[in-house]
Amino acid sequence: MGWQRGFDRTSPLASLIAATDAVIASGRATYGQRCMPCHGERGRGDGPLAAPLDPRPGDLVLHVPQHNDGELYYFVSRGVPGTAMPTWRDVLTETQRWELVAYLRTLAGGGR
Repeated sequence: MGWQRGFDRTSPLASLIAATDAVIASGRATYGQRCMPCHGERGRGDGPLAAPLDPRPGDLVLHVPQHNDGELYYFVSRGVPGTAMPTWRDVLTETQRWELVAYLRTLAGGGR
């Protein structure tokens, strides 16, 4: 239950940072450094480090649209147990995590 503690309160969470071009660009840079090695350039779970992982990294193009921003922020912050998805809350600032959520929305929508 530890990992899920607080998840039910994430639905109403919303970023206080507008998804401007600069915010999305910053999120893209964080994605390139922290997420792309596993999730791949286009977010399909096919990054250069993905092959040996079990389970494989999620396909963000499919998964991101299924979650609201608060849930995505939670996953980025807390990681996903039973997978290689790490917790980023002690590595990335709150702002960086919200910028990443903004970029994930763009990525899942076909933007780069």
